[in-house]
Amino acid sequence: MSDALLLAAALLLVVTAVVHSVVGERRLISPVLARHDGILKSPLARFVLRFAWHITSVAWIVIALILAALVLDPTAVRWWAAVGTGAIFTAIGAFTALSSRGRHIGWPFLTGIGLTALASLLA
Repeated sequence: MSDALLLAAALLLVVTAVVHSVVGERRLISPVLARHDGILKSPLARFVLRFAWHITSVAWIVIALILAALVLDPTAVRWWAAVGTGAIFTAIGAFTALSSRGRHIGWPFLTGIGLTALASLLA
């Protein structure tokens, strides 16, 4: 296993995540959300579309951190995977619950994933 290649993959993930969010927002999400017909009449649908687009980028950054941890401290990968997944999904779930006022069906599951991953650190 090549450490340099794992770090290169991690760096590419971060760059890809940033480009995905910035360019995708400008060239895809904003133009799509400029429409107000069909499903896009719903504020919740509009929120979910934008949020899901950007949360993909956040997930890629978490994966990049896990790949970097494989190189920098292989024994800590389990910890980084649990903390990264736990922190991100707990935050995503809480944000989704608050911003959708509890109307998004996924927030309990997202929060549950995060809290379960964090609880694994205590077991």
